[in-house]
Amino acid sequence: MSNAIWGDPKPTSDEQYPLKLLTELVQDMLKQVSAYGACLALYDESINQMVVRLHLRRCKSGNNQVGLSMEQGAFQVRPALRRNTMKLADKLTPLPAVPTSMFPEEECFENVQTTSGTDLLPVGSAYPLVQDLIGATWYHHQSYHLSHERYQTLRASSHQPPIQEAFTPSWYLTLPLNELEQSYEDIDRKHPQNYCPGVLVLYQIQPTAGFQEQQAQVAQQHAERISLYLQNDRLRRLQFYTRDHVKQLQQISTTFPNSLRLSDLVEEVFRFVHNTVDVSSMLLTLYDRDTRKLYDIFALNRGVPIEGLTEQPVIIEPDARPHWWQIAQKEKRTLLLSLDSNNQTEAEVYADLLTGTWGDQRGAETFLLIPMKMFTRVVGSLCITSQRPHAYSSLDILVLETMVQIVTVALENAKLYERPRLALKQSKRREESLASTISALQAISTVLNVSELLHKFVQIVANLVEVEMCSFFQLMPNEDELVAQAIFDRTGKWKALDGARQDDHEELINMIHLPFKGSLLAEMVNEAFFYVDASNIEAIAQASGESGAIFLREIDIQKMLVIPVRYQTTDLVGIVVIHLSQPDRLFQPEEISILMAISAQAAGAIRNAQLFEQIQEANAELQRMDRVKDEFIMTASHELRTPLSAISGYSSLLKKQGENGRANPQQNLKFANKIVDATQQLKDLVDNMTQAARMGALDKKLELQLVPSQLLAATEMATTMLNINIEQVITVDIAADLWVNSDTLRLRQVITNLLDNAAKYSPPRGRILIAARATNLSKLPENQVDYTNILTSEADPEVIVIRVCDEGDGIAPEDIEKIFDKFVRAPRSLTTSVRGTGLGLFICRRFIEAMGGRLWLEVSRPGKGSIFSFYLMRVSQPTETREHDEPESDTTETSLYSTPENISR
Repeated sequence: MSNAIWGDPKPTSDEQYPLKLLTELVQDMLKQVSAYGACLALYDESINQMVVRLHLRRCKSGNNQVGLSMEQGAFQVRPALRRNTMKLADKLTPLPAVPTSMFPEEECFENVQTTSGTDLLPVGSAYPLVQDLIGATWYHHQSYHLSHERYQTLRASSHQPPIQEAFTPSWYLTLPLNELEQSYEDIDRKHPQNYCPGVLVLYQIQPTAGFQEQQAQVAQQHAERISLYLQNDRLRRLQFYTRDHVKQLQQISTTFPNSLRLSDLVEEVFRFVHNTVDVSSMLLTLYDRDTRKLYDIFALNRGVPIEGLTEQPVIIEPDARPHWWQIAQKEKRTLLLSLDSNNQTEAEVYADLLTGTWGDQRGAETFLLIPMKMFTRVVGSLCITSQRPHAYSSLDILVLETMVQIVTVALENAKLYERPRLALKQSKRREESLASTISALQAISTVLNVSELLHKFVQIVANLVEVEMCSFFQLMPNEDELVAQAIFDRTGKWKALDGARQDDHEELINMIHLPFKGSLLAEMVNEAFFYVDASNIEAIAQASGESGAIFLREIDIQKMLVIPVRYQTTDLVGIVVIHLSQPDRLFQPEEISILMAISAQAAGAIRNAQLFEQIQEANAELQRMDRVKDEFIMTASHELRTPLSAISGYSSLLKKQGENGRANPQQNLKFANKIVDATQQLKDLVDNMTQAARMGALDKKLELQLVPSQLLAATEMATTMLNINIEQVITVDIAADLWVNSDTLRLRQVITNLLDNAAKYSPPRGRILIAARATNLSKLPENQVDYTNILTSEADPEVIVIRVCDEGDGIAPEDIEKIFDKFVRAPRSLTTSVRGTGLGLFICRRFIEAMGGRLWLEVSRPGKGSIFSFYLMRVSQPTETREHDEPESDTTETSLYSTPENISR
């Protein structure tokens, strides 16, 4: 309200009174009564006191007028004044003839100004009820006839200084100005006494017996003339007053014909109230029948407006204002309180009305509450206060009630106009929401990639309800945790927080875990939807891991709307979380319905996408297995053909030599040995295939008999068998006191396979090293440690790490993990003369894992060689095998991880 002057008091000045004509009336009265001077005091509503507005004296023609200064007399006439003074009708003596020498032939009068320095009723002095002659006449509403000596005595008894004047008045006559008829029906409600527009005081200076009865009657007649004129002038001003307010009321009634803005309403109400009555504080309250709450939409505290209420009203429960509910809602009446600053009883009784949004108004003098009534309903109220006592007349209240009624009708009309418009708007919004929902459902249903579907899902949800952030958490199969799968962040807070590249972003999202089993989320997930406030978010963060706690705390979540995503209403897939930065935001029922519908559709789409991905993975696995099968058949047929060809060839030679009779024992022995070697090769090949078939799937548990086994003995037995058929040199660096928990036969088979594999791919006369050293499980590479052994053990378990180093061609990085699968050989090995089925490393890994260890390719450099490593749990040497104690060899980890010279280069 840029043009409004908040709380400025209405000026009170002499312009309200017709002093020019009043001066003429008082002069005429002085001529008729033959009094020396007269003083006219008029009632001032702004201060509720009588104020001297006119003071006239006789003067000689041509004499300098004597100016008298204004100095307010502040003393109170005690009740003795009424007892010791006589009514004019009782004690009036005949008026003697006035000597002609006392007054000039041409009478003139001077207007005693406020700067004249007079002590006798100076102009501008104010008198409350009972104080001085004027206050006593006003209070008792009757005339008084009083000598100057008696007046001085009464002033002295009230501890007031005597009147110092250039002349000495002898007698005083006071007359109250009475209105002939009451202009207001309820005027006594404003004034505790009958209304008195003013008091007239006449005084004489000649030493006489006072004012005579004839003089008093003439004075009374002139007083009635003055009263009549004041009443006529007041009625004329009232007419102007009424006309102006009728215009304002008409203006307000046409301000809001079809629509209503709250800011316009507040401004118009304040302007009208400010222009109509004296107001220091104001409170405009609306009542909502649907929420049954009060809304303070405007407040003015001693001229200072409370900012922001129109946009964000203060909401109050009706129980907090019991008197408002009783007076406005039940009794539906206007309440006017005259609050005496010396008596705070009434102010304390109505404290709920006088305090609150508009500050503490218990120090005000007048309080007015007007309910906003529409038929039998009350839609609000207007409360105003004034620092003036009895500030609001019945006419003021009537005008304000009319204005409030017009505003109330405008509000109701605006609601009537608003309902069809809102209905149309809601209909359009529902159509748009339906179209958006259908589009969203179609967009979700057509996506078969789970990751893409979930990202599209959270983005659609965030856009539908216009939020900055939304995420989806999937429930893990064990139902212990919820793992983040997709995050839509319009603000960029999360991306700035993780600081990851796009390739790593998805991985970081999946690291966000929230607790589910036994948590607050598990308790509330049975609801169709629920809100989580800041305190509960912090509780979830405290129970979460590091990534989950960072996610919940660092992105400034004040509130969350959580909607469970269920497949066929029973199977919980996960939750969609809508993050809110404003803790007071609530979603409308239609918004919740749309979100629930989309979530239900998303649950089916997620299941379909997961099944589709599973089918794709199964098809890919079938295709891979089909390729592996073809490769295996080709490899196996080639591998089987070699020994079978040798057996068939040498058998044919033996037969031919036998038939020809040319067979010699030495040649027969040679052919027999070749047949035996080929038969052994064929047997080993069939044994490997049989073992691989028996092992089955990777998750099938192998039944082995684990006993303490000496690692050196198993290694020496394997090297003894291999040294016969290989050209490379095998070096063994294993201490005799290293015992492991293993199946001895399978351990020897693993070492044999690894050494044989190293010999196949190493050049002739190359070096092969097998070394073993003791260490602790926690010191091994992280990706090769079985942490369950650490968690289930009180101490860090001791293990033996065995490493087989060769000088072969090495393995490409992309083939490192593939070589441990069934029937898989490195692509480079397929082009060499080295034959094999691709089962050796698969069998070795399965045996080592069944014995509680791990097997992996530690180092592989193309053209320089490879290092295959595995570990088994270390055990103590059995007592029965200890014939003597031998000194332990150097088992430092440095020697264990030293590589052959060819690899280290």
